Amino acid sequence: MSEPLLSIGAFSRAASLSIKALRAYHAQGLLTPAAVDPETGFRRYAAGQLADATIIRRLRDLEVPLADVATILAARDPEVTAATLAGHADRMRERARQVEKIVDDLHAAPAASWTPPRLVDLPATNAVALTGIVRDGAYDAFLGPAFERLEQACRDGLVEVSGPASALYDAEFVDDAEQQVTAYFPVRADVAPVGTVLLRLPPVTAAVATHAGSYETLPDTYGLLGTWVAHHGTPTGQPIREAYVINDSDGVVPSAYQTDIVWPLTPREEPA
Repeated sequence: MSEPLLSIGAFSRAASLSIKALRAYHAQGLLTPAAVDPETGFRRYAAGQLADATIIRRLRDLEVPLADVATILAARDPEVTAATLAGHADRMRERARQVEKIVDDLHAAPAASWTPPRLVDLPATNAVALTGIVRDGAYDAFLGPAFERLEQACRDGLVEVSGPASALYDAEFVDDAEQQVTAYFPVRADVAPVGTVLLRLPPVTAAVATHAGSYETLPDTYGLLGTWVAHHGTPTGQPIREAYVINDSDGVVPSAYQTDIVWPLTPREEPA
């Protein structure tokens, strides 16, 4: 049985790399799709390529040049990795621990910072929401104040909150620079409080994984969940939901955070 393939949109979300970046990496020969439709040009990626995508993302976060990234991926050798990065010693000395972790992760099993994905049928629900355009890396700057405004609006409007602080993200990671994000609280109400919008979330079947720990390692859980989705269904293209079940408002340290990632999909029928 051949390895299941993901569309470029689903792969971009699983890898936390934008479609724009994936197209550039394809053009540069750094991450070549498993298949390209000769008529439409649509790219499709194998779930197994998510490991390389993760390494590329981490190295690029450390500003490693693309040529050096290609060398590291081609060699898959800790000694070659160390020698290549030595040329950037002055700039990367303080980040040495992160680099060592990247090398280790090439040869190690994923950390147990997540629960195995499960298939869940979620009912329709109402929510009060605020939407903004958020630059990559500035999610806290938008979500923190947005959740405070939503909580205050619900208190003032006597609206009962029925679930944790949550957010909607585009199903495809189109642009590295920014994306639309919607902060919301599920509520038992049919009218939005002043200053908010009533959001009607449709019922969905989704793959759900619970990430344990800080948001810095959340992309790793996206990759693991994306692999599961590739084997068990087809993404519907609906927004991905994050539910911040345990967060800083609970007075806990980041290592104790719990975040549910909800990825809508059409389940694949299992062979009889």
